[in-house]
Amino acid sequence: MEDGATPTPRSQNPTPQVKENMDDLDTILKEIRDSRQAIDNRLDMITTDMNIMKDDQAKLSDRLKQTESTVADILPTHNDNKNAIVKLQQQMEVLQERIEDAEGFSRRNNIRIIGLPESKEGNNPTRYIESWLQSIAKDRLLIHFVVERAHRIPGRKPIPGAAARPAIARILNYRDRDAALQVVRELDPIIIDNARISLYPDYTLAVQKRRVSFQIIKQRLRKMEIKYALQFPAKLCITHNQKTHFFDSPDLVSTWLDEKFPYSRAVEQNNDHHAGQLPQHRREKRNKAQTLRKRTGPTLRQALEGQNNAL
Repeated sequence: MEDGATPTPRSQNPTPQVKENMDDLDTILKEIRDSRQAIDNRLDMITTDMNIMKDDQAKLSDRLKQTESTVADILPTHNDNKNAIVKLQQQMEVLQERIEDAEGFSRRNNIRIIGLPESKEGNNPTRYIESWLQSIAKDRLLIHFVVERAHRIPGRKPIPGAAARPAIARILNYRDRDAALQVVRELDPIIIDNARISLYPDYTLAVQKRRVSFQIIKQRLRKMEIKYALQFPAKLCITHNQKTHFFDSPDLVSTWLDEKFPYSRAVEQNNDHHAGQLPQHRREKRNKAQTLRKRTGPTLRQALEGQNNAL
């Protein structure tokens, strides 16, 4: 075609196929523009969220610095307080020991009477106990023997047939107190109205618990015929082969016995196994002994437990 010639009708009017392709391209371009707009919007949202996170991170960083500064300021004070608490605990332990010593000192002239029938002392327990001790001790006491005061352990009066409450008596002179305890041990058993009476020193509650904890191990020592003595406040002294051993707890005594006499444990276990196979006359004797104990009042352990419940 020469220059300046007019276009042919074919070039002016595209074919339907070309037109369809152009429409598809327009649709694709529109979708691309829409997707780009959506991506731009999403990026704006992400950018906004990132800016917010940066602000929050900056705030957290500031708070962390403040916290570290506060902890650095508090740490020396905390260490001082910790050391002060340790010292206070040590002082408290020392004071607790002194309080127990002071309480024990205040009870040094007291005696605890177990098994005395309830109301036997009447309205004047001080006079009754003073006369009773004078009657059984006689010339063993000092001329001016005096019971300063006496009373039952505070608590509800037991029902008829139940164990009587222990009585406490304060002796003016400690030598009279020791003499009274010795006389009662020598005259044991002492019976009043079918009740067996026992006298013990009046120890503090803490000392009583520690001494009672040795009851089972003392029974084992008696069975083994080993000499022992329970010293104040609660230390068991054992004499064996002309040597003296001291123990502060029953567990230590049990361990020592198992090491020294390993056969004794096997013998005890065998005796316990055959305890239910006693002959008839021995069972009757044991039952009578149990009945007598019930009639003659509580044991020391029972009396102490009664006192603890009352307190």
